Amino acid sequence: MFGAASMGALRAAELAPFGMRGVGAIFAAYRTGCWPGDDTSFEDDDEVAVLHAPAEAGGAALSDPMVDLRASLTAAEEEGVIDPVGRSALVAVMKSLHFPVRSFTRLDQEARAILGEAAATRLSDWLAGNRVAQKRLDAIAMLEDIARLLVSDPPPFRAPFRFERALVWEQFVRATAVADGADDLVLQELRLDPPAWLAAERAALGRMVVPIEPPDIAATLDRFCARQGLWGRADLDAWMWRNALDTAALERMLQREAALDAAAQQSGLELQITMLEHLRLAGQFAPLLERARAKQAALADRAATPPAGPAMAAVLDWYFARRLGEPLPRSIPAWAREQGWPNEQVFTQAVWRDYLFAEAAR
Repeated sequence: MFGAASMGALRAAELAPFGMRGVGAIFAAYRTGCWPGDDTSFEDDDEVAVLHAPAEAGGAALSDPMVDLRASLTAAEEEGVIDPVGRSALVAVMKSLHFPVRSFTRLDQEARAILGEAAATRLSDWLAGNRVAQKRLDAIAMLEDIARLLVSDPPPFRAPFRFERALVWEQFVRATAVADGADDLVLQELRLDPPAWLAAERAALGRMVVPIEPPDIAATLDRFCARQGLWGRADLDAWMWRNALDTAALERMLQREAALDAAAQQSGLELQITMLEHLRLAGQFAPLLERARAKQAALADRAATPPAGPAMAAVLDWYFARRLGEPLPRSIPAWAREQGWPNEQVFTQAVWRDYLFAEAAR
């Protein structure tokens, strides 16, 4: 990995011990901590910052980077256009400005106040044809270095250090890992069976051990009653009697369920990764993947877009009545969101493909 000219130079200076390659004067200054000829600390990211116009206006630069001003003033000193004291004073005053207002125009104004009219005019005339675009020069140098590297075809990089796989690193990897195609297929196949999804989700949450304060249980009670087909208070009371629960015990159970619901909503990708671990350990991953791939193969030449109107309504009736054995929800979009589908369109497409696959297997 190469870095130069701007934030790449700063990152390369930080990561040079780990193999990142820095190129150019800006990288060298960040690496050593000082700009050539200047004994002040060189470490700020505003040294390379530039104000840009909005994208709709073309994104042109509206300011000049401090490194270009530094490089130009250093070159002017080397050419005898200004003396070291004048260069140092101009660098200091430009550095004191917020980066969006730094520019060669502002430098000319400050020079007239610091150097006097004659010396400032001499510097301005010299800068008109000798400005140093250090960021551009470093970027070109990096591209040339990359080209030379590709031509030389070096052996693979070998890090001169041993990476310790600490617990915090493993947690980061798990939290940022992206599921591959097989994982996506299995999770979608599992989500078509909400009770199985819920069981895997709860098992995964148990593995994650996510502490969370239980929220209000009203929404959880509504979902619980819908899952159990308890459409009235009498139905709920009968369920409680059959399961030997009083109101207090039901409330405690639902508080724990609400905590799990909230944990599931907050866990995101990490929860799905842990669910996949659970499915593999429980021997459920392979069958789900086999079914998903069989579905892909069987429907390879079929239209992926689900039908509209009554045709799709019939498919949804099939899914809820025959696949799940439960009544059609009052709101398909709300039910899909509750089950973790990205949106109603993704859900209906998955149901349509599942219906086609079931019909093809008959």
